[in-house]
Amino acid sequence: MASQPPLEIDAQYADGLIPSRGQLPQEPKPANYVVIDVTHYSTTVLELFDAGAEYVHVPEERGDEFAFQEDHPDAKIGGGSSDDYTPTEGYDFFNSPSYVHEVDVDGRPTAITSTNGGAAVTDLRKRGGDDIDIYVGATANAVAVADHLRGDDKPTVPVAAGSKLKPSPEDTVGAVLIRRYLDGNPPSEAELAAYQEIIEAGKLAKYVDKADIRVRDLLEYSKRIDVHTAVPKLEGQRLVDVAGDGEERNEPSA
Repeated sequence: MASQPPLEIDAQYADGLIPSRGQLPQEPKPANYVVIDVTHYSTTVLELFDAGAEYVHVPEERGDEFAFQEDHPDAKIGGGSSDDYTPTEGYDFFNSPSYVHEVDVDGRPTAITSTNGGAAVTDLRKRGGDDIDIYVGATANAVAVADHLRGDDKPTVPVAAGSKLKPSPEDTVGAVLIRRYLDGNPPSEAELAAYQEIIEAGKLAKYVDKADIRVRDLLEYSKRIDVHTAVPKLEGQRLVDVAGDGEERNEPSA
């Protein structure tokens, strides 16, 4: 099947999302905001929870992780990567959904931010008030997020974090998926395959000259759809998994 831009696949759903971090409102209206950064922050957060992390602290700035670790000596912290795609000095991991499985985070607090998804979470936290809630979503937990938020009194606004303040196709796909599940219109198998093609085509050309780990992050992790049940929600500066909190309120996706 030939790939189509996500806006052509589901224009009615794409219209209801924030297309990039650069277009976040200065004064967010009351809503559930779901930050989607498929490559790689959202997917990394999900893999941290899958590996048993207690929670994910979202630092305001890169570098603040060290102070967090001083206060939480058992914590594992994520930062930048070196040229050979290993964590830079002082960090335990970096923003890679596959690399985090090389680190023992089971039962431990963790901390990581990023220039796109992590920064969007912080932007919303600092700009919003008590009437907004912030979640992290991706293609990998789209059903779980939709099931959790369906029936909530506040509207749900997907935020496609994008790259360098501009839209990116894989984040738009993640946002459209969540909207479709919320509306009870799940994609067909053919549509899911088309979405995966969009994710691969949008990034692979940039990754062919990069280390194998980045190709693996894209092809083995970012293309996963509906494989995670975690629903990360921001409480203070901590992302905690609130999956199951809304089971009595919401009906499961078709």
